[in-house]
Amino acid sequence: MSILGSSGVVRCARLACLIAVSVLAAFVFAGASGAAAASSRAKGIDVSNWNGTIHWTKVAHGGYRFALGKATEGTTFEDGTYAANRAGSEAAGVIFGAYDFARPSGSNLAAVTASATAQADYFLAFATPQPGELPPALDLEATGKLSAHLLQAWTVAWTQEVYARLGVHPFVYSSPAFWQEYLADSTAVAAAGTPLWIAHWTSARRPWVPAQNWNGKGWTFWQWTDCVSVPGIAHCADGDRMNGASPASLAIAPYSLDKPTISTWPSILGTPEAGKFLSAVPGVWSGGKPLAFAYQWRQCDAAGANCVDIAGATRESYRPTSGDVGHSLRVRVTAATATVNARATASATVAVSPDGTPPTARPANVHAPVVVGTLQVGQKLTSTAGTWKGSPTKFRYRWQRCDSSGLNCVAIAKAPHPAYTTTPDDLGATLAVVVTATGAGGSTSAPAVKTEIVAPAPLPPLSTGSQTVVKGVAGNVGTIDGRATATWQPGAVPAGLTVQLDSFDKGLAVAGSGVALRVPDLLSTEFAWPVEIDYATAAPAQTVLGYSTGGRVFETVPALDSPPLPTGQTVGAYTVGDGSAHVLTRTPLKLGVFTAGAWGDPTYTSSTGPSLTQETPLSTFVRADRTVLLVTRLAAAEQTRLTATITSPTGTTVSILPKGSVLGNKLPAGRPLRSAQAERDRPGSIRVRLRFNGRRLAAGTYTLRVVAVDPWNRASVKRFRFSLS
Repeated sequence: MSILGSSGVVRCARLACLIAVSVLAAFVFAGASGAAAASSRAKGIDVSNWNGTIHWTKVAHGGYRFALGKATEGTTFEDGTYAANRAGSEAAGVIFGAYDFARPSGSNLAAVTASATAQADYFLAFATPQPGELPPALDLEATGKLSAHLLQAWTVAWTQEVYARLGVHPFVYSSPAFWQEYLADSTAVAAAGTPLWIAHWTSARRPWVPAQNWNGKGWTFWQWTDCVSVPGIAHCADGDRMNGASPASLAIAPYSLDKPTISTWPSILGTPEAGKFLSAVPGVWSGGKPLAFAYQWRQCDAAGANCVDIAGATRESYRPTSGDVGHSLRVRVTAATATVNARATASATVAVSPDGTPPTARPANVHAPVVVGTLQVGQKLTSTAGTWKGSPTKFRYRWQRCDSSGLNCVAIAKAPHPAYTTTPDDLGATLAVVVTATGAGGSTSAPAVKTEIVAPAPLPPLSTGSQTVVKGVAGNVGTIDGRATATWQPGAVPAGLTVQLDSFDKGLAVAGSGVALRVPDLLSTEFAWPVEIDYATAAPAQTVLGYSTGGRVFETVPALDSPPLPTGQTVGAYTVGDGSAHVLTRTPLKLGVFTAGAWGDPTYTSSTGPSLTQETPLSTFVRADRTVLLVTRLAAAEQTRLTATITSPTGTTVSILPKGSVLGNKLPAGRPLRSAQAERDRPGSIRVRLRFNGRRLAAGTYTLRVVAVDPWNRASVKRFRFSLS
């Protein structure tokens, strides 16, 4: 690491402490992991403008697998070698990541949060971390004369801003001595999911790791020396190791293109008093990345309603003025990707008090809200408001869907009321509700109340042939012959409609496999959630499962490893232990099992029908025996039955001689044909070579007409005109 204009001073100031730490670590860890473990650690370096011009190809040939390059320092310095180091390392196959040299500042929690957020934003704007690169890092070597408590808060705010914008946890770089002395050996940063880049210069086989072995997670990168000879670098450089063999395993994954969705709402830090500093925290957003945040501070009434934008208040921080006294404040955060944006607004502060006067306390939660109801799909859950002090006048509810462990919660759209009816989307998930109370002093949210896992609604007794959908009740209907059943969870199909499940054996499907799911009077083309159709027995070997939404053309049912059906996919099927197929569908349809490779195999169905395309021009050859050959090559996109006919200028049919004629395959020997016919069970190229007797034919323009018909009776016609003289 290098500090602009003063790096040597900072390094030397701590060198004695680091040497003492190294001696202690060498003694304690003398018997630690051996050469095998050390050899599995990828080698890397960290660089800055101090290293000058670097020949990255030589660095790569020296066995170095990753590099961390300085991008910025504070909010005023950009490293002039960053772009060259980034491009050079990546061109040489050395995975690259950017770091920011921390310049903490601030006199209170709101001020340090604003400082850290501004520095993180400045860094991201210059460094622009991309998928395939290492996550960003914060180089923490300066304290800004902050207390341990405020320095911890500054560090957490910087890492949270990067995480909120990129969706990846950045690294923190620090020496053990620095962390113990200036951050009180806190585990808070590690507990937030931030990985460690430890700076411990020692010849020992592993470094000394502070914060209780980084809250039990250990180190990820280790700067083991400040002076190692590296090919391609004129002077000695900082040497690093990875706690693993593959730096690519840590690389940033491709960013999501989805619309941003708020998971943890924005908040405001600081005391709402005229002249005091307030800072906005943008919250945590799922969905699209990377994000840029824009802020708009708003002046509201004391209860947090009737808000108006404050002119010019568009930064992450704001100082209330005398004009804000008696009003609460909110901040609206806009999270934007390159293509789409979304908004969320922080809860209101207590009413702003005059300078020097503490504000009125906002409501405080005494007893947490309680969720009552049956945790089952289709059932109504209700949240109480809980018990509060501070005289709240209204409450706001926000339901969230979480994973089965109660983590990774995402807000449920259109669920702002005390009551919420569970849907099939909640199956296997847990739910949470956040209750926000508003009073004269502002608004406060109670800790999220989380439920156990939502269970499926029990299936009612099996109905045969049809079943009427009942609100809040699952469905269970089977065919009369027992070949299949259809089930659904409450809400999947509108209540009051009738679901029909019938067998059929007409058509090209294997006998005993046809199933039709119908819902008369269904206004939409799709169900709200998938319906499951389960076959009672496994399909015969060498067969293909097909479906048709129009009742005529069958296509192959896409295979699923397991439920659920992916968003945006209409139908999919998975198999269970006995080999039987379970089909998930968002629409009424027909199902059938088809013999693989036979006529009607949906594997070879084209969505556009049996279109014929011409691969070679039609050629005409008059042979010595006065017979004529027509030669061309066609291509079909699916299974086809072909019929070729030749007509004269007057419209009469010209007989085709089977001997020497080909329509995909050789025509069988026999008498002359009014038309040549053939079946092609595979898409692809079709050779056409048709022979006819030209002795008695008049001169003029003739027509070759080729008709292709697919298994679903869709036809395509190709006409060729040729002349005889």
